[in-house]
Amino acid sequence: MIAIRGATTIDTDTPVKIKEATVELMRELIAQNGLKPEKMISVLFTATKDICSAYPGKYLREELGITDVPILHFQEMDVQGALGLCIRVMIHYDASVPGTSVYLRKAKSLRPDLAEAAEDSQR
Repeated sequence: MIAIRGATTIDTDTPVKIKEATVELMRELIAQNGLKPEKMISVLFTATKDICSAYPGKYLREELGITDVPILHFQEMDVQGALGLCIRVMIHYDASVPGTSVYLRKAKSLRPDLAEAAEDSQR
């Protein structure tokens, strides 16, 4: 089993913005890692306290058709100065090779080392 991480941000807390960001993030994670829903063990979402209008996992089911995977939501720790309006995800997956994490939008600032590695691999 492996764990694959990802994060993204929204600019305002609305269900539409949460849906757009979550679907974009999950599609990118699925594409970069060749993920298959039947091999997903569980999906854990966290959101900062300023996100409260919708559950991100709802859109995994409604928009991506991933319906047989346990999904759980948590509130991210409220750390002073931390990136706000941020959605994070951890996918537990049945594989033995390392996964590729994906950080989009302002969440790229959380892992600049990964952004640099991705740029290096594209050169």
